[in-house]
Amino acid sequence: MKSKIFTSFAAIILAVSITIFAPGNASAMKFLSFGTGSPAGTYYFLGAGFASIINKNVPGVRVTAESTAASTENARYLIRGKMDMGLACMGTLDGLKKQGMDVDKVRLIAVGHTSDVHWIVRKDSPIKSCYDFKGKVIGVGPAGSATLNIYSKKHLAAGWGITLEDIKPKYIAFHEITRGIRDNTIDAGIIAAGYPIAAVMELARDIPIRLLETEPEVLNKLQAKYPNVTPFVFPAGTYKGIDKDVHTYTLPQMWLCRTDLPEDLVYKILKAVYDHSEDRNAIHPMAKKYTIENAFRGSKSVPVGYHPGAIKYYKEKGIWEKMAQYQ
Repeated sequence: MKSKIFTSFAAIILAVSITIFAPGNASAMKFLSFGTGSPAGTYYFLGAGFASIINKNVPGVRVTAESTAASTENARYLIRGKMDMGLACMGTLDGLKKQGMDVDKVRLIAVGHTSDVHWIVRKDSPIKSCYDFKGKVIGVGPAGSATLNIYSKKHLAAGWGITLEDIKPKYIAFHEITRGIRDNTIDAGIIAAGYPIAAVMELARDIPIRLLETEPEVLNKLQAKYPNVTPFVFPAGTYKGIDKDVHTYTLPQMWLCRTDLPEDLVYKILKAVYDHSEDRNAIHPMAKKYTIENAFRGSKSVPVGYHPGAIKYYKEKGIWEKMAQYQ
């Protein structure tokens, strides 16, 4: 009798195990990684917020937001199949494609917020412009970030004629840049992220700071070489002590995923984030820019297309056919 009971129990356990872990079973949990950026930056707030909404509204899916060096690292991980989704600055995939990487392994989900250029100095600094960076210690962003690879390398050279050889670069993340300015161990630093940035707000409360402007002729040079560069203004009062509008520029940001993710999965993920606008907009001011109208902004310059799951959602909303007017 005991052997019969044991045999029956073992059969039940085996059946349950097969049901739970069988490939493709609807009840099996799917774990996904979402590449963000520095914990002090907008990417991290958005990625963690999106993950929370997805986990709440897409059954059988658990998304984990991972802190990374941001854009370039996220895109590289996606191409190598080591990450499922991630945020990246527009222009990142172009650079990787030129390096010979297979960007066809990546697809767009949406274009959303912007990364706004903050060149930060102490208020009493003799630096009045990026032209004054020569010979100075400058926080240029961490290795693997668009902050370094696009803004600090490409844009400084194209706009101001400044290369990393002209300065003393420090390859540090956002929170290290604000600490360096606070401690006076660096002369200036860049944070490219959607404003308002908590780390910059805290810095401005601790010490007087200034944000450097982008001169009109520099903006013209940047736009001539990089058409996705867009003029931007920090309104007066954005940060403590910034008592007048500051003219700078911004770049749209991409929400990317691996090409081989299932169509229905990406559709459900996008639907969860976009259809729960109240939860989404509560994440961060920049989350409000994730709308179907903004989803195609600047996408003409991106060397990959949209994921079939995203296309399905946009068609359902009746905007896919109108994409050209929103690019």
